[in-house]
Amino acid sequence: MLVLKNVSKSFDKVKAVDGLSFTIDKGDVTGLLGPNGAGKTTTMRMITSYFFPSSGSITINGRSTQFHTQKTQSQIGYMPENNPLYNDMIVFDYLSMTAKLQGLRKSKIIPRIKEVANSVGIKNKLASNIGELSKGYKQRVGIASALIHNPQVLILDEPTEGLDPNQREDIRKLIKDLSKDKAILISTHVMQEVKAMCNKVVIINDGKLIAQGSPQELAGTKILKIVIEGEKIKESLEKILESKDEKIKIEGKTKAKTVLVYSNRELRPGISKIASKNSWTIWEMQIQDGLEQVFHSIPNKNESK
Repeated sequence: MLVLKNVSKSFDKVKAVDGLSFTIDKGDVTGLLGPNGAGKTTTMRMITSYFFPSSGSITINGRSTQFHTQKTQSQIGYMPENNPLYNDMIVFDYLSMTAKLQGLRKSKIIPRIKEVANSVGIKNKLASNIGELSKGYKQRVGIASALIHNPQVLILDEPTEGLDPNQREDIRKLIKDLSKDKAILISTHVMQEVKAMCNKVVIINDGKLIAQGSPQELAGTKILKIVIEGEKIKESLEKILESKDEKIKIEGKTKAKTVLVYSNRELRPGISKIASKNSWTIWEMQIQDGLEQVFHSIPNKNESK
């Protein structure tokens, strides 16, 4: 449904997106994951035709967003980061305005507002002032606005940002329900959101593709991360490995070494015994999966692209 092929975007001499390719089909909830400045917002703006790629192609149902802009834009619903809303407007009036801007016929507007309000759980808030709503309900209004013209592709930029745990869970359930007949792309820098909502993951950094696949595929072998001080660490820990698929990697030049043990077995009790026997000091010991390791290995420049 949504296909990016070798897409790049440059601003003067800065390449914000570099050769990015991925596909999202109906029923998919795809997480576009990366640190701040990775190129996520630039990618979404190209998909919505806010601007066009410098090279490569983006198509929706086989139509180029560059050469069939009006048609492809009508098939996209977009909720940008921070969900800009008019706080002084009534929810119904805001959705009515959005429907008119999207070209809905007058006779279709009220039925569509009621339908969308019911699907996102705001039917009892249509007469409320937007400024008086909780953050969670404001996000629902933003999603309703993106859905008002019944798009086939839904793009949500940080949809759970700033929500409390209960509100986040509600929005996650809503997004999963909406994915039944839509292709959904979610931009986030939060690993847990991807694991909770997405059946596909696209990880980018510096505008380049780092990895893509299902969360399960990218998780792969679990990684036990240990921060430890002691002597002959690698030699001692290698004795507990049982197969060629299990391995140990040691990082760091200070006394405290970061040890990564790649294994799907539970090794923490055995390692604790070895540490005690050798008088090692363990500062940290936690299990990560491969997806977390890929993401946490990416440097965060704390800048936007």
